[in-house]
Amino acid sequence: MIPFRGWLTTTATGDGQTVSALATTSASAGVLTTTQFNNALERCYLNGGNPEQVYVSPAVKRVISGFTAASQNRNIAAVDKKLVAAMDLYDSDFGLIQIVMDRWIPQATNTVTTTAASDIKGNIFFLERAKNRLAWLRPVMHTLVGKNGDAVRGSVLGEVTLEVLNPLADFTATQINNLS
Repeated sequence: MIPFRGWLTTTATGDGQTVSALATTSASAGVLTTTQFNNALERCYLNGGNPEQVYVSPAVKRVISGFTAASQNRNIAAVDKKLVAAMDLYDSDFGLIQIVMDRWIPQATNTVTTTAASDIKGNIFFLERAKNRLAWLRPVMHTLVGKNGDAVRGSVLGEVTLEVLNPLADFTATQINNLS
């Protein structure tokens, strides 16, 4: 079984679904901007995809949550005593995108206070769920092995793999750091 990342490769023409090195200067290399995020959504769309979810690391989630914070006016009721600074849905030209934080997404180790892009190991995965599914080769079955007093012993066996119906519909942005 190939992991999801294994399906996403760059083609020779540059129309693949992996983009890396978001910026060229060392001070801004890997800094994710709204424009670059929208460019990745556009490339997904042009390759036949309609991504509805974006999987990000916790640090990149903070960067995305800060996309519009500086230019946004917020009215907060005094009774609520609550300011929401997170972005869970991103309304783009290509549809409503759910931002999903996942602790298993590769993340850079530098901090938001770093001035140079010393670590650009982060990734972002753009996913259209309808184009990806689990293909069951053998359904999960429980087989009894024997009984030992009140304990029942058995084995659980099943086989599953990842089926990607259109690899070009998914997209990843690589070499992302944690700078905002």
